[in-house]
Amino acid sequence: MTDELRDPDRPTITTTVDGEPAELPGTLNDIRAALPEHRRADFDREIGNAPLRQVAALAVYWAIPPDERARVEADADRIRSGDLTGVVDVHGNPVQP
Repeated sequence: MTDELRDPDRPTITTTVDGEPAELPGTLNDIRAALPEHRRADFDREIGNAPLRQVAALAVYWAIPPDERARVEADADRIRSGDLTGVVDVHGNPVQP
């Protein structure tokens, strides 16, 4: 979320995006407002139909900027296919197949 769009009185989610700290919208209304108009109906449908136990994860998914989400999904597809390049365990050790 860019500083000029951020209201310091609104909650945010602090996370890491591509190795850098990032602040994402911290409410469902703010996530929805940050989306392009043409994506809001999809967001409403998914959030509205999600089981409560999945709402937080789904909200974070939608809060991530689309270009970053595409990169994350491409990385996940690559890892699922067996390419573990750059994947490390919790101790920073490269993961081996």
